[in-house]
Amino acid sequence: MSDPTPVLPPEADPLPEDGLFPGDSGTLAEPVRTVLVQLLRRRYVSAAQHPAAWRVLLEHQRSLRSRLNDLYLDLVVNTDHQVAYKQQAPAAADRFPTLLFDQPWSREETVLLVCLRRLARSRSAAGDTEVFVDRAELIDEVGHFRPLSSTNRARDLQQAALGVDSLLRQEVLLRTGTENRYRVSPILEVLLPVDVVQRLVAQLTEHNSGTGPAGPTDPAEQETT
Repeated sequence: MSDPTPVLPPEADPLPEDGLFPGDSGTLAEPVRTVLVQLLRRRYVSAAQHPAAWRVLLEHQRSLRSRLNDLYLDLVVNTDHQVAYKQQAPAAADRFPTLLFDQPWSREETVLLVCLRRLARSRSAAGDTEVFVDRAELIDEVGHFRPLSSTNRARDLQQAALGVDSLLRQEVLLRTGTENRYRVSPILEVLLPVDVVQRLVAQLTEHNSGTGPAGPTDPAEQETT
């Protein structure tokens, strides 16, 4: 069941007559511009991580979507998981210049995403509203998917650690007050629907058996600008 709609903030203060800076010809109030910058810089905005930005985003979806559309981007608002993010507008990549480029996840990142998705589903079914995981547990999970041909354990551990660090930077994993213990972001459910997880698992299994390509190629991409 979707969470209740948050209480919206009052209308943003109007712009001063001379704008926010000399020569300013923008029309968005400062809080809305700030959310627009967050959408461009971050992978997502969420009610849990960015409550003030989330409230402004809900109230000004139309203006924010319009500004993103000017850049051939679209705004996606998922109220079930209370996350919002940008994506390439449909067919825009084939016709127009683009700010986003799809970069496939590394093998370690892909393994971590699949493991986190499975863990989140399992604990959610058990009634947990938030999912927590330890760094050591994640690195061990990556080890379970190590190809039989891999003999450099030190390198594999280093790559697994880099994968965890990458998911932290992208806020798929969220830091807690305890060192090396993380919370799984709700964006994971949006990034990895069930059909994508199934394809990724099949690709990882094929790769580890030595019959597949060098790494997963499924479109579970990370965006770069």
